[in-house]
Amino acid sequence: MEPTTTGRFRVLDRRPDGTILLVDLANAIAAATGEDPDADLRPIAVTPPAVDDPKTDAHDIDAETVDTIRSLEPGYVVEAELAWDDSDAAFLDCTITNRTRIQYADGVTGLFEKAQETWHDAQVAGEAMNSAVTYSTGKEPNGVVYVFAKQDPPRDLFEEFRTGATPIEPLIQRVNATHDGGAADTTADDDAVDNASDDEAERAVFVLNPADEPFVVVYIVFRKDGMLAQTVRDTYGLPAI
Repeated sequence: MEPTTTGRFRVLDRRPDGTILLVDLANAIAAATGEDPDADLRPIAVTPPAVDDPKTDAHDIDAETVDTIRSLEPGYVVEAELAWDDSDAAFLDCTITNRTRIQYADGVTGLFEKAQETWHDAQVAGEAMNSAVTYSTGKEPNGVVYVFAKQDPPRDLFEEFRTGATPIEPLIQRVNATHDGGAADTTADDDAVDNASDDEAERAVFVLNPADEPFVVVYIVFRKDGMLAQTVRDTYGLPAI
């Protein structure tokens, strides 16, 4: 009998071969709170069910679950049961509990001013990364922008965020813990991350690789369906959701 794992996971990406990358949220929260700074945040590569007929799949999962798995997008949070065959994982069950979205854009131009300012402040401070809250025209917080210095080859920081080699989940967990739709301050205690749940707002997370800047941007917008998120998608040629 195959061993199984049950838990909450974030969909990090869908790879070109169809593999779905999942991040264990229990480990991510432990890392974000400092409870376990060395928690394993390496993504789990999960093979989706057979395309043609779910009943031909080795695990014989029902058609509704197959449809759910096929609908998964990067950023979604799921309650899932996984079956293991050595180091290979496959879905036994899957339920979507949150539809936050992560979108990746490579080679972008015309980077927004706040990201440039945040990088400038990092350079002045002699730091390789920095973050800042962004605000609406009404002075309400509407997102958090993170900038990270690009690394020398063979490292590709943009691709590392996409594959999970450099974890993005602790950034999402911090925003979820300290912002309720944009009302809270980012200086809230790290213990608040323990209270992160799927009842929180669904975010829009953008990982941007500028063509002409020496840094990569992770922009977490508080409202997935808000005007700011739509503007970012339009500006950088990302599909509507």
